[in-house]
Amino acid sequence: MNRIYFIPIGLALLWILIKQMAFMLGLFTFGSVQIFVLINMLLLTVTISISLYLIKKKEANPANFLQDLKKGIGTGMVYTLLVSGFIYVFYAKIHPEYNTYQIAQAKELLENPKNLEKIRAKNPELANKSDKEITKMSLQQAKMIASASFTFIIGLLGMTLYTLFNSILIAIIYRRLLFRRTD
Repeated sequence: MNRIYFIPIGLALLWILIKQMAFMLGLFTFGSVQIFVLINMLLLTVTISISLYLIKKKEANPANFLQDLKKGIGTGMVYTLLVSGFIYVFYAKIHPEYNTYQIAQAKELLENPKNLEKIRAKNPELANKSDKEITKMSLQQAKMIASASFTFIIGLLGMTLYTLFNSILIAIIYRRLLFRRTD
């Protein structure tokens, strides 16, 4: 295994440790997801930055932009896969109460007739549906969205796109500023 992959593995384990410790200490509450998302984004950016920097610093012949992009995406995807896998395990096995909480929040919103009218107004196909039918459909949708597998897929897709865009941006910055060739 290439030693450069220890950086994404180490930083992914750091994020997993932060999230798990916050959960064990009671700091991960039902409304505190955003801070962990931001920490995840920061660590993913740091993963790509450090990995690509060390790769470019070692190389004797400067690689072209696509090779830099490939290397950045490669290290970012290692991080992405590890963190996404942990997200699934966390919401499926460690803290499934979070999913239950989200479904309860959806039920609470659907008890208000004003919210049902808003749902009808946004979707003309529901104009002829009863409140009970709309509530049933909305709860099914909420259960699907709150599932650990859906969270895993959304996390994986989001971090993959973030890895791609981050790799492009960091590769451009490195090529233009840090590793500029002077011919």
